[in-house]
Amino acid sequence: MKTASDLLTRIPPLFSDLAKILAGEIDCTSLTLSRYGNDGSPYLVMPQAVIFPKNVTDIKHVLSFAREYKMPVTTRGQGASRSGGAIGEGIILDMTRYFSQIRNINMMENTITVDTGVTLNSLLEKLHAWNYDLPLISLGDTSGTVGALVATKSASCSSFHHGTIREWIEGVTVVVDTGEEHHIGDGITPSGRLLGIYQSVFPLLAKEGPVLRASKPLTHDDASGYNVWNTSIGPRQLIDQLVGSEGTLGIITSVTFRITPHKPHQVTTCIPVTDHKLLSVYIDIAKHHKSEGIFMYDQGFMQLADKYYPTVVPYFPDTPYTLLVTHTGTDKEKLHHTVLTFRRSLPISEHFLKTIDDKATLSRIASNEFLLLLGDMYTNSTLAPISVGDGIIVTIPQLSSLLTSLENYLNSLGKLYMITGNAGSGHVSIVTLFDPRSRSYDDDILSYTKQIFTIVKHHNGGISAINGEGLTRAPFLSYAYSDATLLVFKKIKDVWDPLSILNPGKKFGTTTSYLQQHLLRPKREI
Repeated sequence: MKTASDLLTRIPPLFSDLAKILAGEIDCTSLTLSRYGNDGSPYLVMPQAVIFPKNVTDIKHVLSFAREYKMPVTTRGQGASRSGGAIGEGIILDMTRYFSQIRNINMMENTITVDTGVTLNSLLEKLHAWNYDLPLISLGDTSGTVGALVATKSASCSSFHHGTIREWIEGVTVVVDTGEEHHIGDGITPSGRLLGIYQSVFPLLAKEGPVLRASKPLTHDDASGYNVWNTSIGPRQLIDQLVGSEGTLGIITSVTFRITPHKPHQVTTCIPVTDHKLLSVYIDIAKHHKSEGIFMYDQGFMQLADKYYPTVVPYFPDTPYTLLVTHTGTDKEKLHHTVLTFRRSLPISEHFLKTIDDKATLSRIASNEFLLLLGDMYTNSTLAPISVGDGIIVTIPQLSSLLTSLENYLNSLGKLYMITGNAGSGHVSIVTLFDPRSRSYDDDILSYTKQIFTIVKHHNGGISAINGEGLTRAPFLSYAYSDATLLVFKKIKDVWDPLSILNPGKKFGTTTSYLQQHLLRPKREI
């Protein structure tokens, strides 16, 4: 076990005074820096220090240091971001070691307050033990942290029904660039630095109203840029801007969520989709019959899953897509009737349908880890999964056309790819396997990214429905917004963080050449 003196001997002089006043730990060892220089993306950006803040005072000390030395600060959870959102130069703040407590549950007001380092799995376990739920996250991938979910405003397979995570937040505690801690919620009047931010942002948004209205995303779950379209005023406007901001406006330390009674029973209907045009038909029927979750996967995903985990993923031969439609309930008999009515309304014989009763199975199928595991097993980890296209989102009427265009392009590449997505929201996630040993690896990824986003733009879609922009999508926001809108985003960033020390480069400011310079690739043999 490392002692404080052991760590101090490894700390460069630049950080020695900071290390002495922190209650938490600071680690500047090469092994730790290398590990935190990468996340779930194919990029490596080496930090100068990794800090595990023990309390808000530690965060204040870090921000004071960062302001003095103009050093970037990147907040990190489990480091699973596929968009490069959890890596950065300067200081990495790991919130999972100490900011990992459930602070309060109020059963009178149906709210729960948790630290941002709490994992979604542990949060759901506690809630279900108390017969409560946060239904937006209970049907999909629960491997991340509360902070990551709030920072990226990621869509889930049930957000079409329950709304985005923004609609479930009652309040947040945030440390702003000056080190001031603020609690934001209804009935709490902004003060100090936060009041100054509000007084600057509100007239800015009013002035830029025509520009913003012209560029409002067509899809509710698109988290590209900053949320500047909500007409709320007061604290809610500040919360709306922080949610989905990827730590570029402030460091959120705790969140208060609205919670509901837990529905313990769940049934998922597996539907083979033999024609792309049927996707929107099935989705509309599912929504009409009060489905709470809709997830899809393509033939490539299904074939690999059947090869390595034949008992996990329902398999339908010669079927382009499979749709998983989930219903939940508190009464088993009523749920069975709802599901039966739904199935009988489908334009397909019940004989061709399959069922998943196990919640854990659905969560596994929808998880990022399972998707990447399939690719690794198929290629023996020799190919790199490129997931820059994992946050695509369009309106439901555009979904069929989008998938057809994407498939035509992906098939022309001759590479293995898998398409999944939270189909109820029009979300599409593409993972394509590239050979990092190829001499054209970096150019291939850049060309691939541009072509994918060109297709999305043609379908009036967004690019950041999950995982945020991070590093990988930041250079391509112009595919989703006009220059005038991007300038408004920049002005908002400048108001909240004028020194640009909070996770810089994650909404804009990153170039394609920077990405290529930091692309992870094996050393070639000479």
